[in-house]
Amino acid sequence: MIEPFFVSFIGHSGAGKTTLIEKLIKEAKSKGYVVGAVKHAPSNFEIDYPGKDSYRMKHAGAKRVSIIGKRRFAMVEDEEKTLSEIKKFYSDCDFVFVEGFKNEDLHKVLVYRERAFSLKDLSSVFLVVSDKPYVNVGIVTRHIDDVEGIFSYIEHYRHVLELRKRYEHPSG
Repeated sequence: MIEPFFVSFIGHSGAGKTTLIEKLIKEAKSKGYVVGAVKHAPSNFEIDYPGKDSYRMKHAGAKRVSIIGKRRFAMVEDEEKTLSEIKKFYSDCDFVFVEGFKNEDLHKVLVYRERAFSLKDLSSVFLVVSDKPYVNVGIVTRHIDDVEGIFSYIEHYRHVLELRKRYEHPSG
């Protein structure tokens, strides 16, 4: 069994990370893959609202509250989790597209538009996606609108890593 392949999309706000991830999810699903997504929200966010039963339960003192419906599940807990702590929830996925977490040890795609970036930003970056893909930074580049090409390269990169792992640690 191949474990989920986590890919972090990093870049400045407004570069198009969310839109690209949305398109890549559709592309991967069209090829039969199971895809998960994680959004890093560096500031506080609220998914539960005053007056809702789950909100009332949480504010009454429950450590965590789960909301379970016919087609949805959510859990609210007032505790920050690391990406490592939540990876287990994605064990049934082939790919997990992560927006943010630029400081985590993940394979990264840098998404940028016209703004300058530092070469130190390229640590762990295996693909650069831009509206100016001709820039030579010594890393494979793709145009931001070439969703099929971007996903194909992610598939290829994952495959190469799996082969390396297999040959570095042969079982048998």
